[in-house]
Amino acid sequence: MINLDTANKNQSSIMQPLPYFQDEALRPEIINEAEFKSIPFINTNEHDSMDSNVSGAATRAFLFIDADENLQIATPELFCKKLNCQESDKLKVISIFGNTGDGKSHTMNQVFFDGDSVFRTSPEQSSCTIGVYAAMQREQGALCLDTEGLLGITCKSNKRMRMLLKVLAISDIVVYRTRSERLHSDMYEFLSTASEAFDTHFTQALQAMGNGSTLGPAVIIFHETHYTKPLESSVEESAEDKLRNSFANQKFKTNAFSSLRYVGIQTDAKSSTNFTKISDALRIEIENTSVRSPRQPSVVFKAIKLLNQKFAGEIIEKAINPFPEQYFTCGAHCESCSRRCQRSMGHVSDGESHFNMQPCNYQHQYENKMYLCKACYQSGKEIVVSIRTQSQTDTAWSGLAKYVWKGDVIECPYCGEIYRTRQYWYGNKSPESSVVHVQIVHVWKGGNAAQRANAHSAQMVLDSVSSISEGITNISAPWTKAISGLVADKVAPNYWRPNHEIIMCHACRCNFDQTGMSKHHCRGCGEGFCQTCSQHKVPVPARGWLQPVRVCNDCHQQLQRKSDVTPAQAQDQPEFTYCNSNLTIACTGSRPTNDEGDILVRKCGETIYNTISNYASVLIDYPKQMIKDSARPSYWVPDAESPSCFICKSVFGRAEELAKQHHLQPTDERRSSGSSSSNNSSKQSKRISNPTGNGVTIDCHRHHCRRCGQAVCSSCSKRRMPVLERGWPTDVRVCDSCACVPQASNSQQCISSAISDAINGSSDAATATDHHPRRSDQNTAGSNGRASCNDYRHTNGNINSNISDDAKAKTE
Repeated sequence: MINLDTANKNQSSIMQPLPYFQDEALRPEIINEAEFKSIPFINTNEHDSMDSNVSGAATRAFLFIDADENLQIATPELFCKKLNCQESDKLKVISIFGNTGDGKSHTMNQVFFDGDSVFRTSPEQSSCTIGVYAAMQREQGALCLDTEGLLGITCKSNKRMRMLLKVLAISDIVVYRTRSERLHSDMYEFLSTASEAFDTHFTQALQAMGNGSTLGPAVIIFHETHYTKPLESSVEESAEDKLRNSFANQKFKTNAFSSLRYVGIQTDAKSSTNFTKISDALRIEIENTSVRSPRQPSVVFKAIKLLNQKFAGEIIEKAINPFPEQYFTCGAHCESCSRRCQRSMGHVSDGESHFNMQPCNYQHQYENKMYLCKACYQSGKEIVVSIRTQSQTDTAWSGLAKYVWKGDVIECPYCGEIYRTRQYWYGNKSPESSVVHVQIVHVWKGGNAAQRANAHSAQMVLDSVSSISEGITNISAPWTKAISGLVADKVAPNYWRPNHEIIMCHACRCNFDQTGMSKHHCRGCGEGFCQTCSQHKVPVPARGWLQPVRVCNDCHQQLQRKSDVTPAQAQDQPEFTYCNSNLTIACTGSRPTNDEGDILVRKCGETIYNTISNYASVLIDYPKQMIKDSARPSYWVPDAESPSCFICKSVFGRAEELAKQHHLQPTDERRSSGSSSSNNSSKQSKRISNPTGNGVTIDCHRHHCRRCGQAVCSSCSKRRMPVLERGWPTDVRVCDSCACVPQASNSQQCISSAISDAINGSSDAATATDHHPRRSDQNTAGSNGRASCNDYRHTNGNINSNISDDAKAKTE
């Protein structure tokens, strides 16, 4: 103790002790601590601290995970210290979710902490809970987690969603709080997403560390309304069943949750919320340990740390607004890069093509490279060029010769021919490194005709070869026919009528020159017949033909009665009408009337001809057909699916085959096919025969329209025009329906509709064709403005022109 001298009263005041220190000096050394109990303890960090004094002051929540998914606690020990619990204590994790402003923090304070402000609440517009906050309720053994609200304003919505799903995965009980008058779709979407994430990702990760159940948390939906009634249970169906049906109707799954419970209350707008029901429901779930048992705090910490480390990749936070994309933007997608067209809907009808300003990816299957002339590109012009088989100025002959010698060509409208694939014997550079500038373009369905101009190169080569071959055929056809007829007469038996004398079929009187049908000799009577009138084969021993050979119908009937018959000078059988008057059939026994050497030359010639024909069909026809099938564009209708003309319904085939089918048809059906009535039965029946104006059957060859790809006959495809949208820059064959489409700059919609009508078989096209039979001399105006198309179809009724037109496309 310090002894203070108080006797000296004359000391100056500065040297005398103050009265306060004098009183302190007189106090005893033993201090009673009870005198200081009234002094309050002030905590300068009320919100982020959860320490309590010995007398049990209120617990405060602490930040567990921030908005960037970073754990704010480093170790399990620090986690237990923050919770003010022992490591051996066991607890259950209760987390609450919901939209921002629905009172999640207030609900946790009322249910678990008797209304104390453990979790912060705020009357402001800004959210008071950013991240995840944690607090311990020791009496009930519950770790309470308050999460950031959904639909809150943030630039990290995807990261927030992932954080909430991870917190839900480690929870034992999940409370979804909503104060909407009716349950919103965002609640269904969130819980369904959480269930799918738990099944797909979280279950495997939690079981790998020896923690976690195959079943997810128990979910309680706490629904509070003011003016509408919440879900109510009935005898037939509980509120939970109604809730599950709502999930199922929206095709949402909740399989991962161990249970789903609904707690609904209706609160008056002027009254406070009654939390009794939700408190009772939570107490029952906390006490229920049949599915999920309480865990130690360190286990919970390790689980959330594991999920946070495993699922912590970068997320694209680009906001996706589906409104303009879904409602007003064109729905076309690029086939190469899957990017969507950025133009508005209906831009095709306005004459605008699909467009996307983002670069595309090259794919070999689409060949989405566009070539620009490099010289023009460097001068500021973008001139699109393409690889072609021949130049635009070349004829079929010169183009084919240059293609064989020099290969493909690239031609610029301004610079002319700029590249040949075989320009030199060796050292030819690729066009991309020498003469063209390459741009990768988008591949829109049905578009990109410019860069796909080379798609039909093989078919163009076949068309060129066909043009050359048909030119040779047209020049040499008369001489070839005359020479072949002369040679055939030289090896023919004496009783055969010479070929130059056979103009028409001896039975049906069809003209061979007009129809192009082949002449056949009957081995019995020697007259000339068509295929239909001489399709039977039987032996004719009286003429020296011991094997089955071709005979006419009347000879077949007579040979069926008696096999050893031969022509003789008899007039006693008037019923035989096919043979001429001096060649009738009479029974002469088994003695042949012709010398064996008379038919020996013919037999040897037929054997040699048949052998060569069989080898030619194998060595030439089959490979030729394979080449044609491989060269055909993909949008062409296959031959197997198009037995008849798409427009006039005439069956394709040679004249002999068609005449045979027409001959085998019933009489009433044959009449209906030849008539031009417009009733439904005649529209539906196919015209097997293709009669001319004189009722003569001719060949009907199959052609393909370059625009719609349908199979049509020659009379229905006389027009030639470029089809740029399909990659045909030169004049090519188009059907009458496609030829009627007007060629205007803003007529893409008309073209598309006409092509669709041609493909789908519209009633207009059917009406126009049904009312106008083919190869007629009458011009009748069609419906819907198609009179101009039908005029040129019927003005030319000449049979010879049709035959030559068919012959021009035999190799198509």
